[in-house]
Amino acid sequence: MTGSVPVRASLRKIEETARRAMLRRDLLVLFAGSPVVKPAPDGMSQILDAGNQGSLGSTGGITLIPNAAAFVAPSFQTSNVPKRVNGAWQHFAQVQRTQANDITHTSFYPGDGDHLRRGMTYSEGGVTFQYFWRVSKDMSELMRQGEQEHLDDAKRAFDLSYGLVGKTTNDMAAGPPFGPASTPAAAAQMARDALARALPPSLGAEPGNWVRALDKMLLMTRTRDQKQWHSITTGPDVREGNRIILPVMADSSTQIGKVPSSQVVNY
Repeated sequence: MTGSVPVRASLRKIEETARRAMLRRDLLVLFAGSPVVKPAPDGMSQILDAGNQGSLGSTGGITLIPNAAAFVAPSFQTSNVPKRVNGAWQHFAQVQRTQANDITHTSFYPGDGDHLRRGMTYSEGGVTFQYFWRVSKDMSELMRQGEQEHLDDAKRAFDLSYGLVGKTTNDMAAGPPFGPASTPAAAAQMARDALARALPPSLGAEPGNWVRALDKMLLMTRTRDQKQWHSITTGPDVREGNRIILPVMADSSTQIGKVPSSQVVNY
């Protein structure tokens, strides 16, 4: 973007911009991520391989979201700044800047076309028929949206945990030091107490809570699959030559595009 006006950019340009941003200490870099298309005829098979699945499953695409260990966690550190106040030495804690990095998740969806159903054949009258999944352009787009919802959930999980801690810490670092206190430890505690007040109770100033909060919220995206909001099915098969075509369709429970991340991922 230039100012508030979005401009078109190539993927290479976007990647270069992100790399430069990661080197700057005044920025927190966030990666929203986007699903990658796997084209026919081998796309569905590649998606199944990526998820170690033996069948189509209930969603068609796949998004692999790791746990908190894969992310760059923020830290909260202070440096002691002694000052003479009314003839006596007092201590102040200056919060140090931190960095919290999101990651890009692996996410695939099938392109439109006929996708080979590997290992699935049927013989009749000396003819061997090969099974295929048929994905329409509209169905491909629907599954792309479904995987994007998982990515958006993961980004919200990061934003509400590591991202928020990092931003809050850097806002404090830009402000005045905390004090006065009689010892460096007491001044540092004043800063930690201020961090705890600024963050939601489920985060607080304890780094272990940040990890647990991120892990918990990353798992919340599974709700979409557990409640069958991303479910797909196949319609009646159609024979075309030596092919048996299974049209991929949305299931009656599908809710893609109807449930935002703000209703799925929260403290």
